[in-house]
Amino acid sequence: MPSTSRTVQSVENIGRLLELFTVETPEIGVTEAAQHLEMSKSSVHALLTALTHIGLLHRVVTGRYRLGFQVLALNSVLMSHTPWRRIAREEMTHLADAVGEPVHLAVLDGGQAICIDKVEGNAPLANTPIGGILPPHATALGKIILAHQTADEIARWYQSGTLRMYTPNTIVSLDELLSDLAHSRERGYALAVEERATGICSIAAPIFDPNGEVIAAMSISTSAKRFAARKPGLVTHLREATATTSRRIGYVENSGSEDGLYWHSIRGRAMLRRRSVRRGSEAVLGIEASR
Repeated sequence: MPSTSRTVQSVENIGRLLELFTVETPEIGVTEAAQHLEMSKSSVHALLTALTHIGLLHRVVTGRYRLGFQVLALNSVLMSHTPWRRIAREEMTHLADAVGEPVHLAVLDGGQAICIDKVEGNAPLANTPIGGILPPHATALGKIILAHQTADEIARWYQSGTLRMYTPNTIVSLDELLSDLAHSRERGYALAVEERATGICSIAAPIFDPNGEVIAAMSISTSAKRFAARKPGLVTHLREATATTSRRIGYVENSGSEDGLYWHSIRGRAMLRRRSVRRGSEAVLGIEASR
């Protein structure tokens, strides 16, 4: 039997391997993967074969590998138990109609910002596809979620202290990033001014769950040419949309209540529960997340 440390390392290697598949790189071969992971070809081949056997990967006739449809099945399970996404989608649609610019929704997972939904705007603009991975330090979506993480968590994700540069405006030092995050948290929204892509600016604000935790962020993207003139109005519209989304999923700002609200899965359906500190009891509220 392999040791616990070896088992954990194998799982981590599987995670690193799956991260190689992106919108830009939908296929990968054994040699290429081995080079990226700095592992032997035999070890990488074994991982690829195992993942193919369980349907997470698919081997094409050329001998290269793609994601398998089992990933889609897992995605369906995940999205069906993310009830607040429907509410966010409704508010994103209203927001995109109001401002005419692309609106994105993202979550933070494993130190990466992942786009889970988007609504196109009227103005043509290159934007991130659903499922796209965003560098948190170089995007407004990533920064506003990072702004509500602990300093220890942020330091763990950026252990080297240096950050990848995408444009001359990208923040590349941890100290500068922490300063930017503190400012973003204080004002309630984050900015990315041509930090990931030249010519594109974005504004993002957080979405809170009933427990007061940031579970996602919503953003508006626009061209650098329009940004300065439109910024005040975009900020106002965005903050109204995220506040409405948070409120609709059960968040009450500065409620001062001793009763804690939290989502709880009951027989596969998300229900909103209230934990009463004073009575030491729990009650299921008449609120069920519809999908």
